[in-house]
Amino acid sequence: MKPTFKLDAHPRRPRPLLSEPPAGYFDHLPMQIMARLPQAEAREAAAGWRWLAFLSPALRTSLASVAVLGGFAASFFLSGTPPLVPATASTASLDAVPRTELVGYLLTSGARVENSDLAILTAANPGLANGFLHASEDELNDALDAQPSEDATYL
Repeated sequence: MKPTFKLDAHPRRPRPLLSEPPAGYFDHLPMQIMARLPQAEAREAAAGWRWLAFLSPALRTSLASVAVLGGFAASFFLSGTPPLVPATASTASLDAVPRTELVGYLLTSGARVENSDLAILTAANPGLANGFLHASEDELNDALDAQPSEDATYL
């Protein structure tokens, strides 16, 4: 077991005596400090913004907020509107791709196609699947019956 520590049992080390400052140190100290202060030209340049010190902190904060929001609004309006691209360009290029190739891409590319997406497509164009889906009505019914469904709306 360790013995208890008692501070009185340990002798103190002698402190070294402080040395005297150089001769005339305190006489020259104010001049050295004044030499480090900003010059009069720098103070005159800052005088143009001195009026901000007279405003209340809430008013200064609101002024800064207005300046930031004004800069954002100005950059937004000066950037201009993006050039309009006709919407027919993308649909025309997709119409040139055969439907079987589109379906093959969607099934193999890892794209997340859900049943609701396909339901919207077939509702808009009921004969869409006739070109690539070759199954009898009995096969389709068997495949649909094998699907697990907990919601009564899909039955």
